[in-house]
Amino acid sequence: MALSKSFQKGQVPLACQLCEESNEIKWKCIQCDFLLCTKCQRLHEKVKSTDQHTIIDIKDIASHQKQTTDKLDFSNIPCGIHAGQTCCLYCKSCEVVVCPLCITTVHDKHKMIELAKGYELTMKTIKMCNSEIDKKLVQTVKVLSEIGIFKSSEDSKYEIEKQKIMSREKDLKNEVEKHTNKLLKELDQKKEILMKSVNDAEIRSEKIKTDLDFRKKNLSNALIYNNANQVFSIHSEEKTSRNQSVEHVETTFKKLPKFVPGKQVVEDFYLGSLVEIDENKNQFEFEVIKQYKTKLPLVENLVWCGDAQMWISHLKSHKLQKMQLTNESLKKMHSFKIDVYNMALLPSGDLLLSTKESNLKILSCTTSKVEPSKYSVNPLITLAVHVTSDHKILVSAKENQSKHYPVNGPRKVIMMNIDGRIENVYHTNNKGKQIFTVPRRITTDNDNNIYVIDIHDEDWDGRILALVKTNGVRWIYSGNPDINKEHTFKPKDLVVTKSDNIIVTDQSNHMIHIINTSGQCIHYLNTKDQLGVHFPTSLDIDNTGILYIGCYTYNSEPDEAKIYTVQVSGF
Repeated sequence: MALSKSFQKGQVPLACQLCEESNEIKWKCIQCDFLLCTKCQRLHEKVKSTDQHTIIDIKDIASHQKQTTDKLDFSNIPCGIHAGQTCCLYCKSCEVVVCPLCITTVHDKHKMIELAKGYELTMKTIKMCNSEIDKKLVQTVKVLSEIGIFKSSEDSKYEIEKQKIMSREKDLKNEVEKHTNKLLKELDQKKEILMKSVNDAEIRSEKIKTDLDFRKKNLSNALIYNNANQVFSIHSEEKTSRNQSVEHVETTFKKLPKFVPGKQVVEDFYLGSLVEIDENKNQFEFEVIKQYKTKLPLVENLVWCGDAQMWISHLKSHKLQKMQLTNESLKKMHSFKIDVYNMALLPSGDLLLSTKESNLKILSCTTSKVEPSKYSVNPLITLAVHVTSDHKILVSAKENQSKHYPVNGPRKVIMMNIDGRIENVYHTNNKGKQIFTVPRRITTDNDNNIYVIDIHDEDWDGRILALVKTNGVRWIYSGNPDINKEHTFKPKDLVVTKSDNIIVTDQSNHMIHIINTSGQCIHYLNTKDQLGVHFPTSLDIDNTGILYIGCYTYNSEPDEAKIYTVQVSGF
């Protein structure tokens, strides 16, 4: 038995000493003393620091060693200390070559070996040092890569924060201008009212003055002329005039208001301030509150609509259902037979439905009828749909063909206003190259920056694209190398938290990725191991921070895909 175990142990193949994975050893680097697989041999040759290394087939190792040994000449190695002396031995104690004088003066009792043996030891040491340097180079390159990623991330973050400040400045300017116009309008109105009162008083006063001037003239004439008839007549007219009431003219007017300037300094409260955030100190926590069973094989879409109610759907089952969450189970409130690719809730409470047609459909919350909407992408067909916080409608669209691949037409994300008018179209980058393959899901953050799940092959491999508001791509997230090294990133849905962190489901890997607005993965979670949540697929989050996760079932299981309510904190 012992012999058998020993034999088995001896048969374990060596792994490549660079990748430490492949057992197909075919090459050896003489300088590094590394056994390599073919893939690493090609990679090793491309590294600048090793471009002078000798890499040989392992079949030629013996002949190469013989050739190398045969070529070496140890007969003429000059002593570095004693001029004219030739080294004859290698001091193993001091690890140097020595001449006869060196031996008698310094190395008398040291351990000496032949130069050939000393050469072998020296080469072994050099190879070890070379190997250590290679490892340090790899580590340094990794550090430089991380620094580069960090710099790029911070540059991107700088531009985002700068735009936020400038946008805030613009908003404040607009508010100041709006308030200024309001004050000016109010002042104009008050002046108009005041001037009307003043002008009316002035007109009445002028009329009174004219009448008094006329009476004064008549009375003066009566005093000048000695005409009894005229005197009696003027007196009679004056008596009549005196008996008539004269309207009093009000000369006290309400004056125009005085403008009192506000504070001259714009405080942080109004503009905002810069706050240091240590993302490394964030404590992300997930706690499953409750799980519910549906009668679907997959909860492909999930939209929370308040009052413990949600919409769920599955395309292949042709089912759209409105569910009520109770303490015990899910209660079906409404059910529709319709092919829903994606859906989103309007401010009115109506549900927008993408059915892969040219027009989005709308399900009325009052009549429960499904009708065509005014939101059209004709001649394309709709895919994802999302409603932003400022009531814009985002729709992804593709050419009208049943299959996603190959791409035979435009793939776009279209922004419309609430009236259905197209305001922007995202489809090419700054080089004119098409951005999307299959824009599957869309979401936005608190500043209405747009994030899109783009699936780029039939294996569901995908990425997250952060769009520039005008057009183009700000950054791309293709998964975390720590978790997507062996299994590629296959995003299914995404949602943004109040803190502007993006939660993404990676269904086949049972993972959740948390990405910041700079495109960095700041946390990830294995939902299967840590929460007991298998195949997380669809997502939504309510205003209290409760996360809703719709899942997929194993093929061997009944059609009872689960929905989990999860309390999240730290983001």
